[in-house]
Amino acid sequence: MRCRKCQLCLSALLTLLGLKVYIEWTSESWLNKAEPRGTLLSPTPPIAEPTLPINLSARLGQTGPLSLAYWNQQQRHLRVLPSTDCQTWGTVAASEILDFFMYPQDLQRFLLSAACRSFPLWLPAGGGNPVASCSNKDVPYLLLAVKSEPGHFAARQAVRETWGSAAAGTRLLFLLGSPLGMGGPDLRSLVTWESQHYGDLLLWDFLDVPYNRTLKDLLLLTWLSRHCPDVNFVLQVQDDAFVHVPALLEHLQALPPTWARSLYLGEVFTQAKPLRKPGGPFYVPKTFFEGDYPAYASGGGYVISGRLVPWLLQAATRVVPFPFDDVYTGFCFRALGLVPRAHPGFLTAWPADRTRDPCKIRGLLLVHPVSPQDTIRLWKHLWGPELQC
Repeated sequence: MRCRKCQLCLSALLTLLGLKVYIEWTSESWLNKAEPRGTLLSPTPPIAEPTLPINLSARLGQTGPLSLAYWNQQQRHLRVLPSTDCQTWGTVAASEILDFFMYPQDLQRFLLSAACRSFPLWLPAGGGNPVASCSNKDVPYLLLAVKSEPGHFAARQAVRETWGSAAAGTRLLFLLGSPLGMGGPDLRSLVTWESQHYGDLLLWDFLDVPYNRTLKDLLLLTWLSRHCPDVNFVLQVQDDAFVHVPALLEHLQALPPTWARSLYLGEVFTQAKPLRKPGGPFYVPKTFFEGDYPAYASGGGYVISGRLVPWLLQAATRVVPFPFDDVYTGFCFRALGLVPRAHPGFLTAWPADRTRDPCKIRGLLLVHPVSPQDTIRLWKHLWGPELQC
């Protein structure tokens, strides 16, 4: 009798175990089918929505003992960056950082004006700014926002003639600072001609140096909120990148709606740390910042959802300025409770020797860096009938 009951119990347990395995197997199979091919899953929940809590300390990793570094101190106590008299923030930074005058000159200059985020458009002589707003009938699905510098004429022309050329659902804009550089050539007349001829240069009146790339991001977001608020996606990319636009559009259109709503997509770094070697291009003094970087997408090129533009503008008023644009974007996304999604088709440390083979580019979405000459050559071979991969 007891053996009979034992057999019944064992049979019931085996049935339940088999049912559990079947449910898990079918669930995993469904998820694998729903996931776009080539996408790397990240920790972002599928229903993630941006939020901006009153206290950002926990979000930005300021939960342990407070560091003496200036950025960490400022972030712990910051409520909102000043909207007027922004130079005062930099003056205070210079006075409170004991070794400020030991910092590289570019970093000093950045900190002195880092809180200043409102700059007028640089208008070409003899005419207004020709960059048109997005019309209600012609809102781009994907805005190609290319960070350039006034002297990079060849890079901009290569983009126009190749991957940035008119494609259904896209629009091309270049983001630049003033063509009157500090100690450099006066490029105003050349940039004026280019602006009036192509109508795709967004120019602002600030010094165009690498540490001011963050300004290009913030001023672009402001321009989008006023002139193109309904754009679906924005590609923020350097002018020496090569983008496989058709493949990128195909990938974006295949995304589940919940992913698309909070998208931050690119080549993702999750365990990056500040470089402490003086003299390097990414040197960060310990007296300025302590800790690890947030997860961020490489500044060579990444995509964000257009609906996040107003959220990112809000976050930027409450995140202490940082000299590197991609790291700062990572901080702003972290402030919103969002993390980037990695995709293997974004390669932002592209070896020069691989650029010779267009077949290696065909299956990718974005590679960086690529010279203007290689950009044109790759484009011709990529779409040429003779290419066999």
